Formats: sequence, C-alpha cells, structure tokens
Amino acid sequence: MPRKFKKIVILALLCSTTVFSADIKISGNVRTDGKQTVSLSGISSDNSAQSREFIAVLKNDLVRSGWFIPVGAESASVVLRGNVSSSASKISATVDANWLAGQRGFSWSKEAPNTQARDSAHALCDQVVTRVTGKPSMASSKILFIGKRGAAETEVFMCDADGARVQQLTSDRKLCMSPTWVPGKNEFLYTSWLTGGAAVYKVNLDTNQREVISSQPGVNHGAVQSTSGYIALILSRSGGVDLYVQSAGKLNRITRSKDVNESSPAWSPDGSSIVYVSDEGRIPRIYRMNVSDKQGRRLNYSPAVRESFAPEWSPLGQIAFCGRGGGRYGIYILDADADPRTSTPKLVSPADGADYEDPSWAPDGRHIVCTRTLNYRRSLVILDTMGDPPMALHSIQGEWYLPNWSK
Repeated sequence: MPRKFKKIVILALLCSTTVFSADIKISGNVRTDGKQTVSLSGISSDNSAQSREFIAVLKNDLVRSGWFIPVGAESASVVLRGNVSSSASKISATVDANWLAGQRGFSWSKEAPNTQARDSAHALCDQVVTRVTGKPSMASSKILFIGKRGAAETEVFMCDADGARVQQLTSDRKLCMSPTWVPGKNEFLYTSWLTGGAAVYKVNLDTNQREVISSQPGVNHGAVQSTSGYIALILSRSGGVDLYVQSAGKLNRITRSKDVNESSPAWSPDGSSIVYVSDEGRIPRIYRMNVSDKQGRRLNYSPAVRESFAPEWSPLGQIAFCGRGGGRYGIYILDADADPRTSTPKLVSPADGADYEDPSWAPDGRHIVCTRTLNYRRSLVILDTMGDPPMALHSIQGEWYLPNWSK
C-alpha cells in the first residue's frame, strides 16, 4: 500500500493456466447473534464424493455469508430439503427451501458436470441468501490476487470466494501488480513490462486474449474500469503522475496539480465519481471527484487516521481504505456521502499487531478481502464489517497480496 504509492511497479503476462487444489483454507469462528438458523439435514445424497462436496461447500458458504448458523431441523428457521446425486459424468441437485414456518419458500434444481459441484453449491447459496435475507450474496464470486512462491517471481492468481481452487493465471516470471476485475465480465486489467516499458493490458479469461489498453511513455498503472466502460488509470505522460480517464481510446486528464502525485483510483457504483489518493501536502490522503467537474474533495479529516491509501467503493455506497493509525496500517470504512469534517472512519480490521492493507469489497457489500502482513509475511484475510471475526486464507507456502474481488 504505502509501497504501491511510493513507487510504481511493472508486470507481464502469458495467458497460461495452472490449478492448485486445497491450497487455501478458511479459518475463523462466527457470532451467533443476529443470524438465522438453517438446517441442511433434509438434503439426502448418494454419498458420492461430488455429493458430499456439494453439501459441505453449501454449508460453508452459508456460514461465511454471515447470515446463517447451521442447526438441526427441529430448531431451524430456514429448512432445506432435497436430494443430491452423482453419475459418472454429472451431478444433479434438487432442493426446496422454506422459512417463516413454511409460509415462504422456493424450489431450486441444477444439473452440471461433476467438475462443477462447487459451482452448483455456490449458486444455491446465492439463492438462499438473496431470497431469505434480501441481501446480496458473494458465494459465486472470484478473487484475483498477486502470489509469490519461494524464490519465484510474482504471478497473478485467482480463487473462489471461499479460498478454494487457487488458479495461477500468469507464468511470466516477472514482477506484477494491481490486477482488477472488469465489472460483470470474466476479464481483468493489469500492468506489464512485457515489451520493455510499462503498459496496461486487458485479459479475457474465456478466450485467453490480451489487448493493450495504454502504453504511454513512463507510468501506466492502477487501471480500473467502471460499469459504463470508462477506464481510470495513472499516467506520467505529461511529466507529473496524474489521474486520467480513457474512453474509446481517448485520454482525458483529470488532475493537474503541480508536484503532486495521484494513485489508486476506484469508481463509484454508478460510474459518476472516482475516489483516489493524492499526496498533496506530502501526506497521502483519499479524495473524491465527480468526473463532470474534476474537483477533488478530501474525504477524511480525522486526526486518528493520518495517512490513507488504496480506497475502494462498496456496492452499497461505503468506501474502504487502508489508513495509518497508532503506528499500524488498518482497514477503515466511511460513508461516501458523510460530512468528512465531522465523521470518523470506522476501523474494521483487528488490532493484533499485524498490518492490514489493499482492501477490496465483496459483491455483498459486507465483506472485505485484504492483505495481512505479520513478520514480513503477507497473506489474504476476509473481514466482516458487521462484526464476525476475520477469516484467514492460509496458504501452504508463499505470499499472497493485492487482492481484488469480482463484482
């Protein structure tokens, strides 16, 4: 985070794929207050490996959502009944969900290849969360991140929202940073020094095709795309390190402050505003700008958070960022529309002696994935902004950081 702000790093990509299984595991205990009880005991199975996996993943997803606690059927407020079975090539699931003493319910069924047992369970969890609670879900989403194993160079990786199916997306043997998802698509942006100079590329994971987005002289970094297709990025083509917006190949310079550097742009959900970092006054702080007027407005004046980095806008209108307070870096959230001179950011990362950086919101607007650094080792952690303990994504070996959650 501070490292991202103080120097621009460069990366490269070859569209090859390597899959690692069971490399990341979830840990963490949950609260019991404010949750609904759910029973899965009414779901029968043929005891195949795929059926057992389906039920285990579904149960784990419901717990991780933060809205449910699995219990026996006799005391559950939400009851799931049905059957899961597997043949030589496919898995079939039919489940009925009932709640409010049977007054509300829905039926769900899916048939898919055996290799998609996890995907099917994620899809059912999404249905249960959204229909029962009326809240967005995150089970079927994906997380991009940077990984480093041993002495190898960094590469771009991807995993499920529960940390499973870690997949290596690059094999460049180059330093790489800042992969960001393209909203609603199986594509991501990143920066690479593939041809000798820094350039921003877009990669389509369905076709393994890559296109150049920006290859201006100097810095090309921090690219992020809005829901309407505009790309905000940091360039140094005019001498300073400024914020630009690119549309249909045309660049629009957004900031023009002399001797001031900008970094880490992120779009509002509707694409009308950008939140970013500026070191005006030689202290990095977060600012908000309406693209139409190009006027940056500082978002935090709290003395408890002197430095701010890497902001990201939630689907529900909050902004998460990394702030320095009490000698450590932590993850804070604030209301994007609150009065910055009177409001105080809320710390959502634990005070456990570690630094927490690089926040990225889950599509449910409740959870945040971030980098946790302790004793010079970086790993990924999921924070619950409503109070459940962090869920650590533990790797067998290596370092994981700079995550970005699909929306």
